[in-house]
Amino acid sequence: MNSYAVATAIVAIFSLSACDAATEIAGDAIAAEARSQYLAQCESVAESVGIPAERVTTACDCTADDFANDLAEGQLQIDRARIEEVLKICVQEQLGSPSGAPAENSNG
Repeated sequence: MNSYAVATAIVAIFSLSACDAATEIAGDAIAAEARSQYLAQCESVAESVGIPAERVTTACDCTADDFANDLAEGQLQIDRARIEEVLKICVQEQLGSPSGAPAENSNG
């Protein structure tokens, strides 16, 4: 192999590495934007189903994490009903009540 071929191969390897890094950075930016948009949607749903204002941010962060796990597992389903379902679970977890128990019963 001549020195030109070796130099070309080295440049190609570095180019691919840079491309992979750029792709990863772009993917992270897209994921962050998708999460921001989801959180805005979630906050609207949370307020409309009566979740107390002081719990909305934490509950929506919890649901975003849950949906991220679903996406990683290839089982992503985001619609209003699913958001409400996951919000209820997250609020119950925040209140310390067992899953499936009504959240309002945990204080009483």
